[in-house]
Amino acid sequence: MHAVREAMNTHLAMDTGKQPVFLTPLRCAPGVLGKRTGFYRTIGVACLLALLAVGLAGCDLLPATPEANPPTAAPAAIVSPEPTDFQRPGVTSLVFWEPYALDRPQGLLLGEMIRDFEAETADVVVEFVPKNGYVGIHSAMLAELPDGELPDLAVAFPSMIAEYAAAGVVVPLDPYLHDPEIGLSDEDLADIFPGYLEAGRFPGLGQQLLAFPFAQNAIGMWVNETLLAQAGWDHVPATWAEFEQACFDVVAVTGVGCYPFVDSVSTFTAWLYSRGARQLDETGRQALFNGPAGVENLALLRRLMDIGLAWHPQEPYGDYVAFAEGQAAFTFSSTGNSLLYADAYEGAIQRGVSPFRWRQAMIPQSDPANPATLLYGASFFVVQSDPARERAAWRFIRWFTDTSQTARWAGGLEAMPVRISALEVMTDTLEAYPFVQVQVKEILPYGRPEPAIAAGLEVRDILYTAILSVTQGYADPQVALDQAAGDVNTALAGQP
Repeated sequence: MHAVREAMNTHLAMDTGKQPVFLTPLRCAPGVLGKRTGFYRTIGVACLLALLAVGLAGCDLLPATPEANPPTAAPAAIVSPEPTDFQRPGVTSLVFWEPYALDRPQGLLLGEMIRDFEAETADVVVEFVPKNGYVGIHSAMLAELPDGELPDLAVAFPSMIAEYAAAGVVVPLDPYLHDPEIGLSDEDLADIFPGYLEAGRFPGLGQQLLAFPFAQNAIGMWVNETLLAQAGWDHVPATWAEFEQACFDVVAVTGVGCYPFVDSVSTFTAWLYSRGARQLDETGRQALFNGPAGVENLALLRRLMDIGLAWHPQEPYGDYVAFAEGQAAFTFSSTGNSLLYADAYEGAIQRGVSPFRWRQAMIPQSDPANPATLLYGASFFVVQSDPARERAAWRFIRWFTDTSQTARWAGGLEAMPVRISALEVMTDTLEAYPFVQVQVKEILPYGRPEPAIAAGLEVRDILYTAILSVTQGYADPQVALDQAAGDVNTALAGQP
């Protein structure tokens, strides 16, 4: 269950501490009820014991008509015509399945941006349909595959998109990416973080570009620079050896704790990348996380726990609460949690906590000259239909990820911008939250995605169990990861 919470959090932060809402009142955009009817059967996803069925029923309520006078002759049967959708000539209509409730900040912003797109693009209209988070999108997709009422485009996590691609309904985007009229120039491509494009290419599916970034984030290290300075450090630890030593120094000199942690597959994978290792091989068919790098990940965490430098907070979201209260030197978390940290810090200051200098930095590395961390999040994908709608869907994706739009979307701090040039536009955000510039310049360029495989959720669930067995003291790191690798290899052998 935890792996599903990580992978499909409504706010795109797998290890954020934000509670996902799996079932909320289903809302429909104007024109959806009566046009896209049917009873959707919610399909279970990996690691879920059960999901409740979500019903979507369309009903056309007609006004009552007065009773007519009795006719003198039997009237001819009146056949009501089937309702038809009005469509302006030359206008392409798209249906977009998205995860945000329309009365929440991200849903409201998404709606505003879609209306702006329509104002700028007279020949395309977008009907956006909330689907109860990423679980809702995934369940609806599985219920309608392969020939049901599918959208024209939607957003999902890579492991989900891999399932849809295996069913043959996902449009490869390479032809549009390089289209001379609506594609991206070399300058555009250089403006996009490399990990974003890597995340859209799927091993086992010919490395085709099947997805494009919608809301991506990376794992970084939140640092209390005031505590570090008190402990004699004039820089953020750049290596894992420095990180371990800094933990000793902070506790010895200040008496404040070092690292409150949450059991997290995302953090484990980020640490794995930082040590030059991979979660799986390049084919996505063989586990590699049980090598020396993965074992040292858990051994380091266990060492810090055993001597009291790291601890598992008992209260929910205790890691970022402890950090905001000035009770921890470091935490590891998503860039998508920036607003959580900022709000928690402001609340702590109002309660009398002394102000301190803090920001998010790149996580420690085995080789600082070749840094890496985890990049993850949801991406757009286009569903096969007719060429006009597929092309229109790509035009919307291209517009949404252009500099101005990605800066606007990232301004809410729940996702990082797709383009480096967005920083030139995000002046208000940078003034309010200076750490965003460091995130964009020092963390995002080195983000690498997890393998985009259909068994991704199952892999995360198995890895989470292994991590938990070590942090709870039930298993040795090597034993736990070897067992997990065997289970993962079995799962990978059964995927498409």
